[in-house]
Amino acid sequence: MNILSAKAFHRVTQLVTVTVLAVNAVLLAIGVLAPRQALYLFVAVELPLALLVMLGFAATFRVHRRSGIGRSEAVSATFGDSPFWPMIRAEIRAYTSLWFWARGRDTGIEPGGLAFRSSRGSLVLPAAFGVATLMEIGVLHFVLPWMWLRVVLAVLSVWSLLALLGYLAVHRVHPHYLTDSHFVVRQSGTIVASIHRSDITSAALSRRLAETNPIIVEDRLYLPNMDGTNVDIVLTQPISIQLPAMLPRHRKTSSVDYVSVYVDDPAALVTELRKNVLPALP
Repeated sequence: MNILSAKAFHRVTQLVTVTVLAVNAVLLAIGVLAPRQALYLFVAVELPLALLVMLGFAATFRVHRRSGIGRSEAVSATFGDSPFWPMIRAEIRAYTSLWFWARGRDTGIEPGGLAFRSSRGSLVLPAAFGVATLMEIGVLHFVLPWMWLRVVLAVLSVWSLLALLGYLAVHRVHPHYLTDSHFVVRQSGTIVASIHRSDITSAALSRRLAETNPIIVEDRLYLPNMDGTNVDIVLTQPISIQLPAMLPRHRKTSSVDYVSVYVDDPAALVTELRKNVLPALP
């Protein structure tokens, strides 16, 4: 049972299962395996591996439950050990965000919070990519002689377009927001920092073009778009922030004294930040 709940066992069995399934599908697609042979291979190899994966999940769930945590926390901890869970979670978040975007709703904003978006100009790339994808599907339909390959490539092209739109939707429906007590800045749907308004010394309009990707440079946090940042915030004391990433080992944590962000309406943000916090500033 200890082996079944080990992280190394989880990772190896899941990677082997996915690899075998992918190889089986490729061999079937290129004609090396007949459909009957592919089915035999699936039953003989894939099903036992899938059973091991399920046993591993069950054993790990039991270990977490015995440690005293709740059912939902145990499920999260169990799937969190999977090497595929970050990708699955990102996919779920992207499609959920697409649903909120289609309905014109934001998510994760506290009641009474004032949203500040940073999405201006973000649809240019997806629009160009969408046109290129449609042209690609049309060209491949006439160039490739194999129907199965045309279908597979068309599905992959549409899926890649949905993935890009989902990535944009995550940013659109998770804007920065301001409450009576905090300014919350977010990236990729995750809170990077919740800045208490009393910790803000100054806020000013300032165009910075050097950084176009979220990054920490010395003691300054940059949360830009393709046009850089347009609001500078000076803090009274350092605050701890964490830049999100799909893989935990790539997440960056640091302390910063300055925050530079891009928002679609920078003047409105500066005006709101100066209320009560900076009454003496012009």
